[in-house]
Amino acid sequence: MCGIVGGVSLEPISQYIIDGLKSLEYRGYDSAGIALSMDGRIELSRVKGRVDKLAQVLPQNLIATTGVGHTRWATHGEPSEINAHPQPSMHQQFTVVHNGVIDNYRSLKKRLENRGFQFLSETDTEVISNLLEFEYAQTGNVMQSIKNVMRQLVGSYALAILFDSDEEHLYFAKNRSPLVIGKGRDGMYLASDYIPMLAKAKEFVTITDHQYGYITHNDVVIYHDEQNTPLQISFHQTELVSEDIQLIGYPHYMLKEIEESTDVIRRLIDNYFDGNQYIFDALIIEKIKAARNIVFLACGTSYHACLIGRRYFRDQGKNCEVHIASEWAFYPYIADQDSIFIIVSQSGETADLIHCMEIINERGATVITITNTKGSTLDRAADHTLLLFAGIEIAVASTKAYIAQVALFALIAGAIAGTTNTVSDLVQIIKVQKEIIKKRDSLIPHAQFISKNSDVYFLGRGYDYDVARECSLKLKEITYIHSEAFPGGELKHGPIALIEKGTPVIGFVSDPMTADPIRSNFQEVCARGADVLIISSKSLARTGDQIVLPDVQLYLTPLIKVMIGQYLAYFAALELGYNIDKPRNLAKSVTVE
Repeated sequence: MCGIVGGVSLEPISQYIIDGLKSLEYRGYDSAGIALSMDGRIELSRVKGRVDKLAQVLPQNLIATTGVGHTRWATHGEPSEINAHPQPSMHQQFTVVHNGVIDNYRSLKKRLENRGFQFLSETDTEVISNLLEFEYAQTGNVMQSIKNVMRQLVGSYALAILFDSDEEHLYFAKNRSPLVIGKGRDGMYLASDYIPMLAKAKEFVTITDHQYGYITHNDVVIYHDEQNTPLQISFHQTELVSEDIQLIGYPHYMLKEIEESTDVIRRLIDNYFDGNQYIFDALIIEKIKAARNIVFLACGTSYHACLIGRRYFRDQGKNCEVHIASEWAFYPYIADQDSIFIIVSQSGETADLIHCMEIINERGATVITITNTKGSTLDRAADHTLLLFAGIEIAVASTKAYIAQVALFALIAGAIAGTTNTVSDLVQIIKVQKEIIKKRDSLIPHAQFISKNSDVYFLGRGYDYDVARECSLKLKEITYIHSEAFPGGELKHGPIALIEKGTPVIGFVSDPMTADPIRSNFQEVCARGADVLIISSKSLARTGDQIVLPDVQLYLTPLIKVMIGQYLAYFAALELGYNIDKPRNLAKSVTVE
């Protein structure tokens, strides 16, 4: 969600911060700001709106080498300039940017008000900056003040802190919200994501919970709040490269990422199959085989991918269930110590899943994280991790990550079964994906029709119902059209009441076992005036089916059907003129519960 970019450099830093904030726009935000330390003061610029607007209001004559910027997704207080970060303390002694949510900010605010502090914003972040100012008045030491403040905060936070009379240090603190430091030739940098630092830094250190410290232009010092001596630091590299965030001729990241799906599957095969056998960590496969219960936990698109994974694992005789993380976190259930939890998150920083992880670890069950982000919180906290190798996904609406997750589940199931057929089946999927990409423009008329409606419904059975749910989510995410997906057999139990003349219904036909029943469901909605768009597999196609796709193995049909749903959503949003890569109210990485 919110984004942090900052650093201490030998070179002027304001343009770096602006460019870094732009690279984080995919995370979602509604205001932006920058604070620069210079001449014994903090120069602050904030706007409601986009980073481009911030760049326009930022004075051009500021030569500062230390600073921090922020993009804010509103939680406490409406989107406004006064609520934007950075947030200064009452006497501008400390200036803070903050990702996360402080649960006890009201009680802290009341205590500070009783001590004479005045507040200008509605944010929980201003409480932190004023609390720092109060603690500094007691201690006269910035680091001790940060440590004291951390012990009072309840909730999640990644903090970057400027002290008004110190141009050489940028301070930080972290708990349950991501923060990474990058080491470059001309300075030290920090951010909530690797992406802003890729052009500057090649080596990184991930800050973990309850750590705090500072960076200078040539050093980083990290403490843990229970220790009084600096920690030993080990830098690591990342597989991400700055070229991954270039559009390379595409008009939108979403379109680019849909069409990178073929590369995603190929990379998964290359990383988990050596040409003769699977090369998963043998302990992971053995633990899955031995588990009495397998529980998937995920959110949004990842949850929909897990619905497919559940079918794969049940086909291998495993007792398997899927839960939405935000629900399970407050109503947890662990059947026994032989349960294995598979936590699935593109970013590896999803707050609801981190909450789940804490509960599972307390109770001693095994956790496997599936993520696209090595070194993320969920990666570090798990017993085992499997990476998606999907590359950076910039568009808020996830596309290739879903395909990576489903393909990885198929490979894991293949390893459990001890059959390599899965690999050749996935190679066939790549060929069909390429055919779909070549013919994508044929979907534009269907998308244009969809764009003219306020309600769209998807129908499917089995695998088709699972993928229909993801296609429905994509449509509502970027077109703002109300959309729902139903199992075909549920129509008569209520949803058919929604159908009227002209209602668009998108139906999938992939399974010979349910082909006739689902077509009967199509007839039921047609009889009530619906306009039905049928997407069928070639061997099950009938005259009148508008979109016919090549046959692939049934269990992998979601990998090609979902591309049709993604394209329909993309072209419909394009027709409506919406911001496809940055839909309203949404964030790429949901780092608050």
